[in-house]
Amino acid sequence: MNSSLSPVYPDPLDAVVLAGTDSNPRRMIEGQNKAFLELGGEILVHRVVEALLKASTIGNILVVGPAERLREALSDLPDQVIIVDQAGQMLSNAWAAINASEALFRDRTGRDDPLRPLLFISSDLPLITPAAVDDFVHRCAREDDRSSVKYGMLAGVADESSLRQFYSAAGKEGIQRPYVNFSDCRLRLANIYVGRPRKLSNNKFLQTGFSHRKAEKLKNVINLAWKFLSQHGGWRAAWITLRLQATLAVSGKQGRLYRWLRSHNKTVDAEKSCGDVLGGPVRIVITPYGGLSLDVDNDEDYQVLSRCFDDWSRLGPVEPPVLVRV
Repeated sequence: MNSSLSPVYPDPLDAVVLAGTDSNPRRMIEGQNKAFLELGGEILVHRVVEALLKASTIGNILVVGPAERLREALSDLPDQVIIVDQAGQMLSNAWAAINASEALFRDRTGRDDPLRPLLFISSDLPLITPAAVDDFVHRCAREDDRSSVKYGMLAGVADESSLRQFYSAAGKEGIQRPYVNFSDCRLRLANIYVGRPRKLSNNKFLQTGFSHRKAEKLKNVINLAWKFLSQHGGWRAAWITLRLQATLAVSGKQGRLYRWLRSHNKTVDAEKSCGDVLGGPVRIVITPYGGLSLDVDNDEDYQVLSRCFDDWSRLGPVEPPVLVRV
């Protein structure tokens, strides 16, 4: 699907696969680190890494998590796959892999490049494909190519148009999760990013955002808005966060209040606020592969994904809407 997405990065991107931890019971599914769940006859982290190996836009693959278990799970894969031992929470783990990638680049080229982009991806994406990865990287390269600045973060999201095919219908089970309701689209995070972490002067706040990312939980939204207030540009970010939550709260009936609130929710405002808080430019990039948004979020989702895997694996991409950034 990416034949029209001509811009590419000069070199394949190193990919950082976040494979979680065995020490946080709140992140377990069926008592297990999600990365090591089996779905479709294959361990999830193995499925994700195999897709990355087959993607033409990806170079080294750094998998960070419980190292001993990862070595066992990925022992049949080539040296292109590098295991990085977990360092703590998500952000600490990401930095362990970032530092490892930078060391590899330094050894290979004899120089540093702090603005070299990397791909970041979750390890629990059963519907990932090499085509989905390549398509997303091409879309990010196109956004970078169009801009006078190189983005600190290009955040992958899926539009409702690509996720409807996973809804329950006609007696078939499915998965439907809440959206962030913007004026011209309804989006969910897609668990894939291209980033230049050293271009984000306040990248430590990413851990805060990750910890409170479940928008359907009101307490998380309020906590996140409160945390925003201590950051540069935080008042605006807190206001946008609360307004988006209010739009979600009244979205059920699609009434006049919902339509009015939604009409004022602009993706460009969200991008600017996120950039202000993180200390670097942020861009939203819509993937047509809605399956990238279907991670194993809880036990129920795991069961549904397991039963629907064969059918859903055959579903194709849905071209997303063009965002209006005015």
